[in-house]
Amino acid sequence: MVLKIEKRIGIATAVDTPYEIMADINSWPSWSPIHRSAEGRLGFGAPVRFEEYYEGLGTWEIAGFVEDWTPLSHIHIRVPKKFYEGSLIRFYEFEILSDNACHFTIGAQFSGFLSEREGKRYRKFLREGFDKFAEALKAKAEGAI
Repeated sequence: MVLKIEKRIGIATAVDTPYEIMADINSWPSWSPIHRSAEGRLGFGAPVRFEEYYEGLGTWEIAGFVEDWTPLSHIHIRVPKKFYEGSLIRFYEFEILSDNACHFTIGAQFSGFLSEREGKRYRKFLREGFDKFAEALKAKAEGAI
């Protein structure tokens, strides 16, 4: 089984703008309300590390690597776990709607029994944090920040 927690939002600008903002992982703490720190670069297998803060949950450290990445389409980060814990993929996806509109989705995919339990336990906090992240990206991409 797989448990997905995600937030999707429309952005009134060409996909290039929010994608370029997302591609600069190191700048996320300057605009993202959930990121206390972020280090990484886009490239297959490139290490990525975040320190995220969720209201009611506290700080959550994500240490993984870029598993899949296609410009203007998606960024998938795999977070290694012990084999019996299942798997976690953080995903950031873009869908082009027109020359000046796109959808952005941020999410987490928990696979495996223990990982799904973790996702269910933290679902409320992650949804709220993902909502804040998506709204901040929208505001920055549309020029409000």
